[in-house]
Amino acid sequence: MGRMKRRTSLLMLSAVAGASLLSACASPSSTPAPSAGAAPLRVTGTVAYRERIALDPSAEVVVQLLDVSRMDAPSVTLAEQRFKANGKQPPLAYELTVDPARIDPRMRYAVSARISRGDQLLFINDTQYSVLTQGNGTTANLMLVRVTQAPR
Repeated sequence: MGRMKRRTSLLMLSAVAGASLLSACASPSSTPAPSAGAAPLRVTGTVAYRERIALDPSAEVVVQLLDVSRMDAPSVTLAEQRFKANGKQPPLAYELTVDPARIDPRMRYAVSARISRGDQLLFINDTQYSVLTQGNGTTANLMLVRVTQAPR
């Protein structure tokens, strides 16, 4: 019986130690250490355009979370969502998720979107929608502009 009691005491002690470690991690600090079990960051919003044009059901919407920190290099895609319009009309909701360990508070991140039908680009954003760092939140409502096709 003494051995069982000691094992229970050790389990209780390790549970208390684990709980105090968790609360230490939860306390605010200047550089929070991402834990292996950290919940993914969610960036949400809508995609819309001003024109009163019905969206073709076969149109594909692509929304991306980009690292736009480097001026001299192409942006890096951290998350992407693709979906068909399937009869839905703007504003179209999106949700992107990213591992918080991939987000550096010193870097800049933006959400980008485009709508295309087959190989034809229909709408794209011409404004940068910053998110996540440098005082920006986790929501971006994107207003896209119509792409005019060059005459052939």
